[in-house]
Amino acid sequence: MTTSFYEERRKDKAADRAEDRADRRADREADRADRAAKREEARRLRRERDRDRARRRAERKATRRELYARLRREGDTIGSVVAMACSIIPALYFQLRALTGEGSLPAVIALCLAIMLESGAWVATVAGERAKADGRPVGVFRAAMWGCASFAAAINYAHAPGPDWLAWVLAASSYGGVFFWELRGWGRHKSRASRTKAQRKEERRRRRHDRRRRRRFPQVYRRYTDILAAVPFNSLNPEKAWRMAWHDVHRAHPSITADVLAGRVSADKALTEAVAGAELSPESIAVELLLADVFRTGGGDDGWAGGPFGNGPDDDPDEGPEGGRTGVPGGATTLGRKGKQAPGRTSSKTPNKPLNEADLDKVRALADILGGAAKLSVDKVRDAVGGGTNAYLIRLRNAVQEERKSRR
Repeated sequence: MTTSFYEERRKDKAADRAEDRADRRADREADRADRAAKREEARRLRRERDRDRARRRAERKATRRELYARLRREGDTIGSVVAMACSIIPALYFQLRALTGEGSLPAVIALCLAIMLESGAWVATVAGERAKADGRPVGVFRAAMWGCASFAAAINYAHAPGPDWLAWVLAASSYGGVFFWELRGWGRHKSRASRTKAQRKEERRRRRHDRRRRRRFPQVYRRYTDILAAVPFNSLNPEKAWRMAWHDVHRAHPSITADVLAGRVSADKALTEAVAGAELSPESIAVELLLADVFRTGGGDDGWAGGPFGNGPDDDPDEGPEGGRTGVPGGATTLGRKGKQAPGRTSSKTPNKPLNEADLDKVRALADILGGAAKLSVDKVRDAVGGGTNAYLIRLRNAVQEERKSRR
Protein backbone atom coordinates (compact mmCIF):
# COMPACT_ATOMS: atom_id res chain seq x y z
CA MET A 1 0.00 0.00 0.00
CA THR A 2 2.83 2.38 0.98
CA THR A 3 4.69 1.56 -2.19
CA SER A 4 1.72 2.35 -4.27
CA PHE A 5 1.31 5.72 -2.55
CA TYR A 6 4.90 6.76 -3.21
CA GLU A 7 4.71 5.50 -6.74
CA GLU A 8 1.67 7.62 -7.36
CA ARG A 9 3.38 10.67 -5.88
CA ARG A 10 6.38 10.20 -8.18
CA LYS A 11 4.13 9.94 -11.13
CA ASP A 12 2.27 13.05 -10.09
CA LYS A 13 5.51 14.95 -9.63
CA ALA A 14 6.81 13.72 -12.99
CA ALA A 15 3.57 14.82 -14.61
CA ASP A 16 3.84 18.20 -12.89
CA ARG A 17 7.40 18.64 -14.10
CA ALA A 18 6.44 17.61 -17.63
CA GLU A 19 3.56 20.04 -17.53
CA ASP A 20 5.86 22.77 -16.27
CA ARG A 21 8.30 22.06 -19.07
CA ALA A 22 5.48 22.17 -21.60
CA ASP A 23 4.27 25.49 -20.20
CA ARG A 24 7.78 26.94 -20.30
CA ARG A 25 8.19 25.67 -23.85
CA ALA A 26 4.88 27.25 -24.84
CA ASP A 27 5.90 30.50 -23.19
CA ARG A 28 9.18 30.51 -25.08
CA GLU A 29 7.39 29.81 -28.37
CA ALA A 30 4.97 32.63 -27.64
CA ASP A 31 7.85 34.96 -26.84
CA ARG A 32 9.62 34.03 -30.07
CA ALA A 33 6.41 34.58 -32.05
CA ASP A 34 5.91 37.96 -30.39
CA ARG A 35 9.47 38.97 -31.08
CA ALA A 36 9.14 37.83 -34.74
CA ALA A 37 5.90 39.77 -35.10
CA LYS A 38 7.51 42.83 -33.60
CA ARG A 39 10.50 42.49 -35.92
CA GLU A 40 8.16 42.11 -38.93
CA GLU A 41 6.17 45.15 -37.86
CA ALA A 42 9.38 47.11 -37.45
CA ARG A 43 10.51 46.06 -40.93
CA ARG A 44 7.12 47.05 -42.36
CA LEU A 45 7.29 50.42 -40.69
CA ARG A 46 10.82 50.94 -42.02
CA ARG A 47 9.68 50.04 -45.56
CA GLU A 48 6.80 52.48 -45.30
CA ARG A 49 9.10 55.20 -44.02
CA ASP A 50 11.53 54.48 -46.87
CA ARG A 51 8.70 54.65 -49.41
CA ASP A 52 7.46 57.89 -47.92
CA ARG A 53 10.95 59.38 -48.01
CA ALA A 54 11.40 58.23 -51.64
CA ARG A 55 8.01 59.65 -52.62
CA ARG A 56 8.73 62.97 -50.93
CA ARG A 57 12.17 63.01 -52.55
CA ALA A 58 10.63 62.38 -56.01
CA GLU A 59 8.00 65.05 -55.40
CA ARG A 60 10.65 67.57 -54.41
CA LYS A 61 12.70 66.63 -57.47
CA ALA A 62 9.66 66.99 -59.74
CA THR A 63 8.83 70.33 -58.12
CA ARG A 64 12.38 71.59 -58.66
CA ARG A 65 12.36 70.30 -62.24
CA GLU A 66 9.05 72.03 -62.93
CA LEU A 67 10.33 75.21 -61.30
CA TYR A 68 13.51 75.14 -63.42
CA ALA A 69 11.45 74.51 -66.57
CA ARG A 70 9.12 77.38 -65.68
CA LEU A 71 12.09 79.65 -65.04
CA ARG A 72 13.52 78.70 -68.42
CA ARG A 73 10.15 79.37 -70.08
CA GLU A 74 9.76 82.61 -68.20
CA GLY A 75 13.26 83.83 -68.86
CA ASP A 76 11.94 86.54 -71.15
CA THR A 77 9.47 87.60 -68.47
CA ILE A 78 12.19 87.80 -65.82
CA GLY A 79 14.44 89.81 -68.11
CA SER A 80 11.54 92.07 -69.09
CA VAL A 81 10.60 92.69 -65.47
CA VAL A 82 14.20 93.59 -64.56
CA ALA A 83 14.53 95.91 -67.57
CA MET A 84 11.11 97.44 -66.84
CA ALA A 85 11.98 98.10 -63.19
CA CYS A 86 15.26 99.74 -64.19
CA SER A 87 13.32 101.85 -66.70
CA ILE A 88 10.31 102.78 -64.60
CA ILE A 89 12.08 103.79 -61.38
CA PRO A 90 14.19 106.65 -62.85
CA ALA A 91 11.33 107.76 -65.12
CA LEU A 92 8.93 107.87 -62.17
CA TYR A 93 11.44 109.70 -59.98
CA PHE A 94 12.07 112.48 -62.48
CA GLN A 95 8.35 112.78 -63.25
CA LEU A 96 7.71 113.31 -59.53
CA ARG A 97 10.53 115.84 -59.43
CA ALA A 98 9.17 117.69 -62.44
CA LEU A 99 5.57 117.73 -61.14
CA THR A 100 6.48 118.84 -57.62
CA GLY A 101 8.74 121.55 -58.98
CA GLU A 102 6.07 123.06 -61.26
CA GLY A 103 3.39 125.01 -59.38
CA SER A 104 4.43 123.44 -56.09
CA LEU A 105 2.02 120.48 -56.44
CA PRO A 106 1.60 118.40 -53.32
CA ALA A 107 3.63 115.22 -53.28
CA VAL A 108 0.53 113.01 -53.19
CA ILE A 109 -0.95 114.72 -56.28
CA ALA A 110 2.34 114.50 -58.13
CA LEU A 111 2.65 110.81 -57.21
CA CYS A 112 -0.89 110.09 -58.46
CA LEU A 113 -0.25 111.87 -61.76
CA ALA A 114 3.05 110.05 -62.33
CA ILE A 115 1.53 106.66 -61.50
CA MET A 116 -1.43 107.44 -63.76
CA LEU A 117 0.87 107.92 -66.76
CA GLU A 118 2.95 104.82 -66.07
CA SER A 119 0.02 102.54 -65.15
CA GLY A 120 -2.05 103.81 -68.10
CA ALA A 121 0.70 102.75 -70.46
CA TRP A 122 0.87 99.34 -68.75
CA VAL A 123 -2.87 98.77 -68.85
CA ALA A 124 -2.85 99.44 -72.60
CA THR A 125 0.22 97.21 -73.07
CA VAL A 126 -1.18 94.17 -71.26
CA ALA A 127 -4.65 94.57 -72.79
CA GLY A 128 -3.13 94.87 -76.26
CA GLU A 129 -1.09 91.71 -75.79
CA ARG A 130 -4.16 89.81 -74.66
CA ALA A 131 -6.14 91.09 -77.65
CA LYS A 132 -3.32 90.04 -79.99
CA ALA A 133 -3.28 86.54 -78.52
CA ASP A 134 -7.07 86.30 -78.99
CA GLY A 135 -6.88 87.54 -82.58
CA ARG A 136 -8.71 90.82 -81.85
CA PRO A 137 -7.70 94.29 -83.18
CA VAL A 138 -4.97 95.97 -81.16
CA GLY A 139 -4.81 99.42 -82.76
CA VAL A 140 -6.66 101.24 -79.95
CA PHE A 141 -4.50 99.65 -77.26
CA ARG A 142 -1.30 100.49 -79.11
CA ALA A 143 -2.36 104.11 -79.56
CA ALA A 144 -3.15 104.47 -75.83
CA MET A 145 0.10 102.74 -74.83
CA TRP A 146 2.41 104.88 -76.94
CA GLY A 147 0.39 108.00 -76.15
CA CYS A 148 0.88 107.63 -72.38
CA ALA A 149 4.53 106.69 -72.81
CA SER A 150 5.10 109.67 -75.13
CA PHE A 151 3.47 112.08 -72.67
CA ALA A 152 5.69 110.80 -69.85
CA ALA A 153 8.76 110.97 -72.09
CA ALA A 154 7.97 114.59 -72.97
CA ILE A 155 7.79 115.51 -69.27
CA ASN A 156 11.12 113.81 -68.55
CA TYR A 157 12.79 115.40 -71.57
CA ALA A 158 11.54 118.90 -70.79
CA HIS A 159 12.52 118.84 -67.10
CA ALA A 160 15.66 116.73 -67.19
CA PRO A 161 18.60 118.22 -65.29
CA GLY A 162 22.05 118.37 -66.76
CA PRO A 163 23.15 118.00 -70.40
CA ASP A 164 20.99 117.20 -73.43
CA TRP A 165 22.06 113.57 -73.63
CA LEU A 166 20.64 112.97 -70.18
CA ALA A 167 17.29 114.37 -71.33
CA TRP A 168 17.24 111.86 -74.18
CA VAL A 169 18.14 109.02 -71.80
CA LEU A 170 15.32 109.95 -69.42
CA ALA A 171 12.87 110.25 -72.30
CA ALA A 172 13.91 106.81 -73.53
CA SER A 173 13.39 105.36 -70.05
CA SER A 174 9.69 106.25 -70.30
CA TYR A 175 9.49 104.18 -73.48
CA GLY A 176 11.71 101.38 -72.18
CA GLY A 177 9.17 99.66 -69.94
CA VAL A 178 6.39 99.29 -72.50
CA PHE A 179 8.88 98.52 -75.26
CA PHE A 180 10.47 95.59 -73.39
CA TRP A 181 7.08 94.14 -72.43
CA GLU A 182 5.88 94.56 -75.99
CA LEU A 183 9.02 92.80 -77.18
CA ARG A 184 8.19 89.89 -74.88
CA GLY A 185 4.67 89.78 -76.33
CA TRP A 186 6.00 89.62 -79.90
CA GLY A 187 8.05 86.57 -78.96
CA ARG A 188 5.06 84.88 -77.33
CA HIS A 189 2.37 85.57 -79.90
CA LYS A 190 0.93 82.08 -80.44
CA SER A 191 -0.62 82.54 -83.87
CA ARG A 192 2.67 83.95 -85.19
CA ALA A 193 4.85 81.31 -83.54
CA SER A 194 2.67 78.47 -84.80
CA ARG A 195 3.42 79.33 -88.45
CA THR A 196 6.68 78.14 -89.90
CA LYS A 197 8.85 80.17 -92.22
CA ALA A 198 7.71 78.10 -95.21
CA GLN A 199 4.05 78.69 -94.32
CA ARG A 200 4.57 82.45 -94.04
CA LYS A 201 6.37 82.45 -97.40
CA GLU A 202 3.50 80.50 -98.94
CA GLU A 203 0.99 83.01 -97.54
CA ARG A 204 2.95 85.93 -99.07
CA ARG A 205 3.05 84.19 -102.44
CA ARG A 206 -0.69 83.52 -102.24
CA ARG A 207 -1.39 87.18 -101.47
CA ARG A 208 0.75 88.32 -104.42
CA HIS A 209 -1.06 85.87 -106.69
CA ASP A 210 -4.41 87.18 -105.51
CA ARG A 211 -3.34 90.78 -106.21
CA ARG A 212 -2.23 89.84 -109.74
CA ARG A 213 -5.59 88.22 -110.38
CA ARG A 214 -7.41 91.29 -109.13
CA ARG A 215 -5.36 93.64 -111.35
CA ARG A 216 -5.24 91.50 -114.51
CA PHE A 217 -8.78 90.13 -114.53
CA PRO A 218 -11.02 92.58 -112.64
CA GLN A 219 -14.23 91.29 -114.23
CA VAL A 220 -13.49 87.67 -113.32
CA TYR A 221 -12.33 88.75 -109.86
CA ARG A 222 -15.62 90.50 -109.17
CA ARG A 223 -17.54 87.39 -110.16
CA TYR A 224 -15.12 85.32 -108.03
CA THR A 225 -15.82 87.41 -104.92
CA ASP A 226 -19.55 87.25 -105.64
CA ILE A 227 -19.43 83.45 -105.69
CA LEU A 228 -17.48 83.24 -102.41
CA ALA A 229 -19.86 85.72 -100.78
CA ALA A 230 -22.94 83.84 -101.97
CA VAL A 231 -22.02 80.38 -100.66
CA PRO A 232 -21.70 79.46 -96.95
CA PHE A 233 -18.39 80.46 -95.40
CA ASN A 234 -15.50 78.10 -96.14
CA SER A 235 -17.78 75.66 -97.98
CA LEU A 236 -16.22 76.22 -101.42
CA ASN A 237 -12.58 75.91 -102.40
CA PRO A 238 -11.30 79.31 -103.65
CA GLU A 239 -9.62 77.78 -106.69
CA LYS A 240 -12.83 76.03 -107.67
CA ALA A 241 -14.68 79.33 -107.25
CA TRP A 242 -12.13 80.98 -109.56
CA ARG A 243 -12.67 78.34 -112.24
CA MET A 244 -16.42 78.84 -111.94
CA ALA A 245 -16.03 82.63 -112.23
CA TRP A 246 -13.78 82.31 -115.30
CA HIS A 247 -16.27 80.03 -116.98
CA ASP A 248 -19.13 82.41 -116.17
CA VAL A 249 -17.29 85.35 -117.72
CA HIS A 250 -15.44 83.73 -120.64
CA ARG A 251 -17.36 80.43 -121.07
CA ALA A 252 -14.05 78.57 -121.26
CA HIS A 253 -11.38 77.03 -119.10
CA PRO A 254 -9.04 79.33 -117.11
CA SER A 255 -6.56 81.25 -119.29
CA ILE A 256 -8.80 80.82 -122.37
CA THR A 257 -10.57 83.93 -123.65
CA ALA A 258 -12.25 84.95 -126.88
CA ASP A 259 -9.09 86.81 -127.93
CA VAL A 260 -7.00 83.71 -127.33
CA LEU A 261 -9.32 81.57 -129.45
CA ALA A 262 -9.37 84.23 -132.20
CA GLY A 263 -5.58 84.29 -132.15
CA ARG A 264 -5.43 80.52 -132.52
CA VAL A 265 -7.81 80.61 -135.48
CA SER A 266 -5.82 83.42 -137.11
CA ALA A 267 -2.57 81.51 -136.60
CA ASP A 268 -4.05 78.35 -138.15
CA LYS A 269 -5.33 80.34 -141.10
CA ALA A 270 -2.00 82.10 -141.63
CA LEU A 271 -0.15 78.79 -141.43
CA THR A 272 -2.50 77.16 -143.92
CA GLU A 273 -2.19 80.04 -146.36
CA ALA A 274 1.59 80.07 -146.01
CA VAL A 275 1.80 76.36 -146.80
CA ALA A 276 -0.60 76.73 -149.73
CA GLY A 277 1.26 79.75 -151.07
CA ALA A 278 4.63 78.06 -150.83
CA GLU A 279 3.41 75.32 -153.24
CA LEU A 280 5.26 72.63 -151.37
CA SER A 281 5.65 69.31 -153.14
CA PRO A 282 4.31 66.13 -151.54
CA GLU A 283 7.88 64.93 -151.02
CA SER A 284 8.90 68.03 -149.07
CA ILE A 285 5.73 67.86 -146.99
CA ALA A 286 6.41 64.21 -146.18
CA VAL A 287 10.02 65.00 -145.18
CA GLU A 288 8.84 67.90 -143.01
CA LEU A 289 6.31 65.67 -141.28
CA LEU A 290 8.89 62.97 -140.68
CA LEU A 291 11.29 65.46 -139.13
CA ALA A 292 8.51 66.87 -136.92
CA ASP A 293 7.56 63.37 -135.83
CA VAL A 294 11.13 62.22 -135.12
CA PHE A 295 12.50 65.37 -133.50
CA ARG A 296 9.10 66.63 -132.23
CA THR A 297 9.83 70.15 -133.38
CA GLY A 298 7.52 72.72 -131.84
CA GLY A 299 6.53 70.26 -129.11
CA GLY A 300 5.42 71.60 -125.75
CA ASP A 301 5.30 70.07 -122.31
CA ASP A 302 2.35 67.91 -123.34
CA GLY A 303 4.37 66.19 -126.09
CA TRP A 304 2.44 67.75 -129.00
CA ALA A 305 4.36 67.57 -132.26
CA GLY A 306 3.32 70.88 -133.76
CA GLY A 307 4.94 70.72 -137.18
CA PRO A 308 3.55 72.72 -140.08
CA PHE A 309 0.81 70.11 -140.68
CA GLY A 310 0.56 68.74 -137.19
CA ASN A 311 -2.69 68.67 -135.24
CA GLY A 312 -3.45 71.13 -132.50
CA PRO A 313 -2.57 70.34 -128.87
CA ASP A 314 -6.12 69.17 -128.16
CA ASP A 315 -6.74 67.21 -131.37
CA ASP A 316 -6.58 63.44 -131.66
CA PRO A 317 -4.39 61.91 -134.39
CA ASP A 318 -7.29 60.28 -136.20
CA GLU A 319 -7.68 59.04 -139.75
CA GLY A 320 -8.86 61.42 -142.49
CA PRO A 321 -11.38 60.69 -145.25
CA GLU A 322 -8.60 59.33 -147.40
CA GLY A 323 -7.72 56.70 -144.81
CA GLY A 324 -4.11 57.86 -144.53
CA ARG A 325 -2.11 59.01 -141.54
CA THR A 326 -3.16 62.36 -140.06
CA GLY A 327 -1.10 65.23 -141.40
CA VAL A 328 0.28 63.39 -144.41
CA PRO A 329 -1.06 64.67 -147.73
CA GLY A 330 -3.15 62.25 -149.67
CA GLY A 331 -3.04 59.69 -146.91
CA ALA A 332 0.46 58.55 -147.83
CA THR A 333 2.78 57.26 -145.20
CA THR A 334 5.81 59.42 -144.50
CA LEU A 335 8.31 59.18 -147.32
CA GLY A 336 5.88 56.91 -149.16
CA ARG A 337 6.58 58.69 -152.47
CA LYS A 338 10.21 57.74 -152.20
CA GLY A 339 9.35 54.09 -151.90
CA LYS A 340 10.35 54.11 -148.23
CA GLN A 341 8.21 53.22 -145.23
CA ALA A 342 8.42 54.54 -141.71
CA PRO A 343 9.02 51.80 -139.12
CA GLY A 344 5.81 49.94 -138.36
CA ARG A 345 3.74 51.87 -140.97
CA THR A 346 2.73 50.61 -144.39
CA SER A 347 0.47 52.08 -147.01
CA SER A 348 -0.18 51.38 -150.68
CA LYS A 349 -1.68 54.81 -151.25
CA THR A 350 0.16 57.69 -152.91
CA PRO A 351 -0.18 61.44 -152.34
CA ASN A 352 -1.68 61.81 -155.84
CA LYS A 353 -4.88 59.94 -155.16
CA PRO A 354 -7.89 61.81 -156.60
CA LEU A 355 -10.06 63.82 -154.23
CA ASN A 356 -13.28 62.29 -153.03
CA GLU A 357 -16.15 63.65 -155.13
CA ALA A 358 -18.56 63.59 -152.19
CA ASP A 359 -16.14 65.77 -150.21
CA LEU A 360 -15.84 68.15 -153.15
CA ASP A 361 -19.64 68.48 -153.31
CA LYS A 362 -19.70 69.35 -149.58
CA VAL A 363 -17.03 72.01 -150.03
CA ARG A 364 -18.86 73.47 -153.07
CA ALA A 365 -22.05 73.71 -151.03
CA LEU A 366 -20.13 75.39 -148.23
CA ALA A 367 -18.69 77.92 -150.68
CA ASP A 368 -22.21 78.75 -151.90
CA ILE A 369 -23.37 79.28 -148.31
CA LEU A 370 -20.41 81.52 -147.48
CA GLY A 371 -20.87 83.58 -150.62
CA GLY A 372 -17.74 82.55 -152.47
CA ALA A 373 -14.80 80.16 -152.49
CA ALA A 374 -12.49 82.92 -151.27
CA LYS A 375 -14.11 82.69 -147.83
CA LEU A 376 -13.24 79.04 -147.44
CA SER A 377 -10.82 78.14 -144.64
CA VAL A 378 -9.32 74.85 -143.62
CA ASP A 379 -11.31 74.79 -140.38
CA LYS A 380 -14.59 75.36 -142.20
CA VAL A 381 -13.75 72.71 -144.78
CA ARG A 382 -12.90 70.29 -141.97
CA ASP A 383 -16.29 70.91 -140.36
CA ALA A 384 -18.04 70.42 -143.70
CA VAL A 385 -16.41 67.09 -144.61
CA GLY A 386 -16.22 65.77 -141.05
CA GLY A 387 -12.46 65.80 -140.50
CA GLY A 388 -9.36 64.89 -142.38
CA THR A 389 -5.69 65.76 -142.71
CA ASN A 390 -4.62 69.34 -143.20
CA ALA A 391 -3.05 68.53 -146.57
CA TYR A 392 -6.21 66.80 -147.79
CA LEU A 393 -8.39 69.70 -146.66
CA ILE A 394 -6.07 72.19 -148.39
CA ARG A 395 -6.36 70.24 -151.63
CA LEU A 396 -10.15 70.23 -151.34
CA ARG A 397 -10.27 73.99 -150.74
CA ASN A 398 -7.79 74.75 -153.52
CA ALA A 399 -9.68 72.53 -155.96
CA VAL A 400 -12.97 74.33 -155.34
CA GLN A 401 -11.30 77.75 -155.55
CA GLU A 402 -9.68 76.80 -158.86
CA GLU A 403 -13.07 75.67 -160.21
CA ARG A 404 -14.68 78.98 -159.28
CA LYS A 405 -11.82 80.96 -160.82
CA SER A 406 -12.04 79.03 -164.09
CA ARG A 407 -15.78 79.88 -164.39
CA ARG A 408 -15.12 83.60 -164.41
